[in-house]
Amino acid sequence: MGSQEAIEQVDAAASPPRQEVWDRCICDYVNPVMDRVKRRPLFQKVVIANTILIAIGASLGIYLQKLYFQDGELGYLVLFLASGVSLSILVNYLLVKLAFRPLDDVTDTMKAIRAGHRGIRVPEVRDDPQIEDLSKSLNAMLNSMEWQRRRAAASVIQAQEEERKRIARELHDETSQSLTGLVIGIRMVEEVVPDGMAEIKERLNGISDLAHSTLNEVHTMAIRLRPSVLDDLGLSAALRSYVKEFSANTGIAVDIQPLVLSQRLSPEMETVLYRVVQEALTNVARHSGASECRVLLKHKGNGIEGSISDNGQGFDSQEVMSEQGRGLGLHGMKERIELVGGSLGFDTRPGHGSTIFFEVPIDTNKEGIW
Repeated sequence: MGSQEAIEQVDAAASPPRQEVWDRCICDYVNPVMDRVKRRPLFQKVVIANTILIAIGASLGIYLQKLYFQDGELGYLVLFLASGVSLSILVNYLLVKLAFRPLDDVTDTMKAIRAGHRGIRVPEVRDDPQIEDLSKSLNAMLNSMEWQRRRAAASVIQAQEEERKRIARELHDETSQSLTGLVIGIRMVEEVVPDGMAEIKERLNGISDLAHSTLNEVHTMAIRLRPSVLDDLGLSAALRSYVKEFSANTGIAVDIQPLVLSQRLSPEMETVLYRVVQEALTNVARHSGASECRVLLKHKGNGIEGSISDNGQGFDSQEVMSEQGRGLGLHGMKERIELVGGSLGFDTRPGHGSTIFFEVPIDTNKEGIW
């Protein structure tokens, strides 16, 4: 017995375990075959699966016919047919459901894009070469359309800024000068009017005050359209000037921490950041009911981070962004930030104030449109 046990131990040590042999067989033969089947087109997968199913059904039918149906037992025949049909339907359903899942992903992506989620793309498909080509073509088309849309939006925004510059220059150079001449003329008339004509002097004084008020409004309008300090002194000085005017006009206290850099940003980047802060503060004054607001801009890594927060009533950002005709200011801010390769988000809910935060890369040549 001792020698027999020793021989069995030697044989066991010399031959690999059955599980190891089975795993090696799967890795060497089964997995490559399955990979090749997965790479087949959808039509070929269905044909292969149905062929295998028919072969299994035929073999099983022959076996059962020899085993049970020689005496013409109808019950077994009905059971066999029902089982075969049910199994065929089940296998085909699972196969088609699995095979068409990438097409469901394509449908879901298109629905999301129609709903306004422009950054979503079709998931990559590697099992089916035809659907893989379809997904790549759709993603390439979506990327091209998004790039063209952003280029068009950038052109529109640039045209708007140029038009703002032109109108602001005309208001400053022509309208303001005309109003200034009107004020001087009224004063000259007041000086030559006799003292006995108090009513006429009073009317001239009222006209002079109205001209002064109109001149100040035109000056403010020109600054809002395109502040010259933004072009001359840069973003930080322009934001300080705007915040000072904003607080004086609205009564909302604004704590601003402007950007500190060793050199100025590009004119396009400064314009984008200025307009975003301007639009955000305008929304605060119109809708939030806030008494305090905080503007923060800081340099971090290779980009700039910013936030505008208030202690107002807040809002539902998803509801505002999704409703047609509302949230145009929010969409405009998001559009501008994305044009320079950045991202913008909202942290707000009704009754708890709101915060608009954004991040943009300093090197816009790599990510942005301009």
